[in-house]
Amino acid sequence: MTAQEHRSGILAGNPVCRPANEVIDRRITEFSLILAALFLLDIITTELILRLGGIELNPLMAGVVTSPLVHLAIKAGTLLLIIIVSHFAESKVKGSAIAFYCVIITHYVFVIVNNMFVLIPHVAGL
Repeated sequence: MTAQEHRSGILAGNPVCRPANEVIDRRITEFSLILAALFLLDIITTELILRLGGIELNPLMAGVVTSPLVHLAIKAGTLLLIIIVSHFAESKVKGSAIAFYCVIITHYVFVIVNNMFVLIPHVAGL
């Protein structure tokens, strides 16, 4: 093992031996991308529901969803805030960022499923 490999904690040719911080940062990135996809699905499905005559049930978002660009900007800002908070939390308590993302991702999976249950009857012509 060379001195460089020893200092970095990575063995040559062994991508499994990574420093813990690198693994956590990669997971935060992956979870951020998953959350970004869910946010985008939420925007798209909400917009479809509104175009079909539906209403926004969240009173905090009712004024926001009338403009898709504002809705996108709010979600992008929220995602940025989540990324910042998760990095800060992870620096204080190891594993907290992953738990934080799991809760938020689970919530948005339910939001998307709910939106799909509203859209499916319209698409199926029921």
